[in-house]
Amino acid sequence: MLFAIIAWTVGAFILVFMLRWFVQRKNITAVAVLIVLASQVFVRPVIFFAGLDEPFPHEFFGGYDWHLIAMGILLTTAWIVIFSITHILIYRPLTPFTPLLPQVNVQINTKILFFVALFTTLLGVVLTTALILNAGSVGNFIFQVKVEKALRGTYLIRTISVLGAIFSILSILYYEKKVRSANKKLRRMVYLSAILFIINLTFNYLWGNRYNIAMLSFALGIGWHYLIQRISVIRVIFLVLIAAAILQALKTFRTEAVYDALDVDIQSTRSFWLDISTSLHLSQFDAFILAFRDAGDRFPFREGKDFINGLLAWVPRELYPEKETYHVGGWFRRVYQPKMVNGWPITTIGSWYVNFGIFGIVFGSIVSGIFASLFDASYRSVTKSYWQAAIAPSMALLLFDGGVGTGFFQDIVLIMIPIYLLSFILNKTGRKISSSPLSAYQQ
Repeated sequence: MLFAIIAWTVGAFILVFMLRWFVQRKNITAVAVLIVLASQVFVRPVIFFAGLDEPFPHEFFGGYDWHLIAMGILLTTAWIVIFSITHILIYRPLTPFTPLLPQVNVQINTKILFFVALFTTLLGVVLTTALILNAGSVGNFIFQVKVEKALRGTYLIRTISVLGAIFSILSILYYEKKVRSANKKLRRMVYLSAILFIINLTFNYLWGNRYNIAMLSFALGIGWHYLIQRISVIRVIFLVLIAAAILQALKTFRTEAVYDALDVDIQSTRSFWLDISTSLHLSQFDAFILAFRDAGDRFPFREGKDFINGLLAWVPRELYPEKETYHVGGWFRRVYQPKMVNGWPITTIGSWYVNFGIFGIVFGSIVSGIFASLFDASYRSVTKSYWQAAIAPSMALLLFDGGVGTGFFQDIVLIMIPIYLLSFILNKTGRKISSSPLSAYQQ
């Protein structure tokens, strides 16, 4: 146990040091990567140290394996170090490539911005509602999505509500900045944009997805912090605790809706801390160390298969019905529980390991550092630009799940390309200005 505590202390120190480094330099993507890693890897061991729970599933661990827990922490620490060094070294050399990411360099047509947010929101509402009506009830719909996985091929509709939320964040930050620049008449537009944001989060929840709700809410908070008003550390901690409580409540409501749809009464036998850990995705650490222990023994290394599946994920299932999912958690859980459909996510670090071994962790952290650095080099003006304050944290949290994972390319297609389209529309319909492009964001 002592070795594991020392490993955690060293890793946590490096994590906090690098997090502070990137926060001071407004490198939002790097900050997002480290925040995700902190939640996935550095919270669960504290529960173990306190003796409140054991690695899950218990039958495949047989109690505490402190050496294995320490190795999981050390591998993550190595990932953080290599990722951070790569990010810092490659940041300036990537400057010529920053125009590759979506930008807005005009004084925008505000009606177009709000209309796009409204249209995307309504489209997601209509299409999701049609699926719910076809399922018969919200509970049946969530059961088909989360348990049966019967709606594969329709998840694009969920992404529409994700995009609607991102565009709503853009609208909220733009109009709030205007209001605080003495244009009080636009306060109503802030409220309307906030309503659109809540609607999109609600329809993400109807898809059984609480993770997107958390990430999009954090994205709004980060954008607000940098563009509108600084949020203190104490307030951040308070808001995170409230968010965790809300997410846990949403899980309970979702579970009850599914049980009502099945007309069954099932009581959970899990402990409080295990229930919290699985609900907030903290138990990904457990799956990660289980994968580290058994890869190459209980199951063979994947040799990049999951990343290939990720590259092909954008192809519609109607055109490629036999395509496999890029989600590692599904097949990984079936190694231990063959009849289960839901998976055990093993973190992005774990995905690189089960595909390429230790080399995968080194290579994956370098690749993640390069892409994160490109994003941060492209969005350096989050304190002045409503576009960057909204888009940078949204893409960072949704595309980078602790690094570049198996679904990164899929998210590029589903999330970044529509954002490119919006930037094209805003640039074409906006009014060019003769001064610095950044002044367009301050109008």
